[in-house]
Amino acid sequence: MTRHVILAKPHWQPNAASPILLGMPLAELQALDSLVEFMIEHGCAELTPSDCRVWARLNDGAAAIGNAVAAMIKTDGPEAPPLASLRAAEQSLTACARFAGISREPRRDYKRNISLYLEELPMEWQQHLAGIRDRREGGEIKLAPDLYDRMTRKLCQYGWYLRESQLALDFEITSLRKYYTFETTRISARGAPLSTSTIIATFADLRDFLRFSKAYPKPLVKQIDKLLQKLRDRASVETAQKFAALAAIDITTIHPRAESILADVAKQTNPATRVIKRNRAMAIAVPPLTPLRREWHDLRFGRDLVWTEGRYRLRDYKLRKTRHRPGREDYPGSVHPNVQHFVDARLLQDDDPKYLDALRDAAKEEEWPLFVHPDSTRVAENYVSQVWSTEFGTGAHICRSIVYDVVFAISEDATLAGMLMNDHTSQQARKKYTGDRAKLAALAAAGKEIDDIFDEYNGSRGASA
Repeated sequence: MTRHVILAKPHWQPNAASPILLGMPLAELQALDSLVEFMIEHGCAELTPSDCRVWARLNDGAAAIGNAVAAMIKTDGPEAPPLASLRAAEQSLTACARFAGISREPRRDYKRNISLYLEELPMEWQQHLAGIRDRREGGEIKLAPDLYDRMTRKLCQYGWYLRESQLALDFEITSLRKYYTFETTRISARGAPLSTSTIIATFADLRDFLRFSKAYPKPLVKQIDKLLQKLRDRASVETAQKFAALAAIDITTIHPRAESILADVAKQTNPATRVIKRNRAMAIAVPPLTPLRREWHDLRFGRDLVWTEGRYRLRDYKLRKTRHRPGREDYPGSVHPNVQHFVDARLLQDDDPKYLDALRDAAKEEEWPLFVHPDSTRVAENYVSQVWSTEFGTGAHICRSIVYDVVFAISEDATLAGMLMNDHTSQQARKKYTGDRAKLAALAAAGKEIDDIFDEYNGSRGASA
């Protein structure tokens, strides 16, 4: 906005010819004008640090405050009353901007360490992949795009192992057994052996390549099927361990724990620490009532999460794991009213609740991430699970079991609503995630609507402890 346009506004008319305003750097005049308009819009007779923070958050952050301070010193002198509030807000925002945490982008540029490039695969394999792709695009093979990509990646990893082991690049029982030994003893980048589910995914993708290419003997495919069955049996043991972890969690303490962390925010003097604690409280409170998978880091206001009809709802959203499957419905998730104040706290931070609507509008318009570090960088993909692991000894995947644990305690029929919440369509998934403790609970039947279920749960959680 030009100087002429700014000084033509009604609130500048009495001073439009001021040499100070005419000679002030344009960036400073723009910041001062923006602040004045903000005060008029929100009825700020005297600026508080919260007013200044919200204005800055809706504009250029600490840089906007710096320009406004410089402009106000020129117009009102170095002792102008609003300067103290502006500087306090600037100090708070700067402390967050200087947050000394580790930046964890959800997608990094990885070096290819245990995988070949596609063009390095045997030409025969490349031709088979091309044929599978063409048949998939023609509708002959019902494969989701991400599954085809995974199949390609696993094939490149298998090819790398064969080359590094000086084995022929081919599918033979001996080579597959050696690759299995390698995968089951390999240590991941996180310093732990690969999980059984990861190994199952690897060999299932290789099996699909053999099956869809139609170029390999059926006995070879059956051998991999036998291996996958053994791996699934092992995974059942791990599932039992997961339910043991669930049994160790008193689910009635989850919400109070989140409330305790949120209440502790006021005791923290460092603004960055307060942001971290609000993140942590939200990571504990919201997932049990909206059990997404590893996609919390990717949710954005406006694009995915919208404020409508008195609550935050997922709009036009399909869960990552199933979004490519034909005919899958949009996930009807939302943030339950009993925990939506954790989301409000993320938007407000340290500021006056009167600005909540304005911050909701800005979050929607600018598509703010739901979770964000104090310095505005996005959290890691597994952030929510990391919080759950440190608090409860198991990752956030347990939330899907908690949903079944709660709804089964209300009635067996209510588990149908639990399936909807978890985006499960098979009874097999329902049985897998229903804990033994829930089966023993079997309390009186309650409402079948999702909101009624969780209203009942929240109202009676103390009595069921």
